[in-house]
Amino acid sequence: MQKKITSKSFGYVEREDAELYGIKIKEGRYKNVIFTYGKVSLNEDKETGQLGINFNFIVNAPNNRYSRQDLNDSVKFKNYISEILKFILEEEFTDDEHSKTDIKEDMQ
Repeated sequence: MQKKITSKSFGYVEREDAELYGIKIKEGRYKNVIFTYGKVSLNEDKETGQLGINFNFIVNAPNNRYSRQDLNDSVKFKNYISEILKFILEEEFTDDEHSKTDIKEDMQ
């Protein structure tokens, strides 16, 4: 069973070679792996009503346990970083600041 993702599971790191931040995994078998998400898209399965997440990623730095190729080929790694992405999206979009609207229309 996979450990639940929390804000302590990963952190953001600046990359000198790009404007995008990388994500560094802080615990578990993928500890110290740094990767960057590429294009992320959300799509709804019309039959089930489930929301799916598709994304590209680049492994910027593997750890001592896994090579870059091992991580690129690993379904477990892809599932793990998809859980991190879900956590990030849920944290970002359930923030009170983002869930409020302040639309004022002229009703005259």
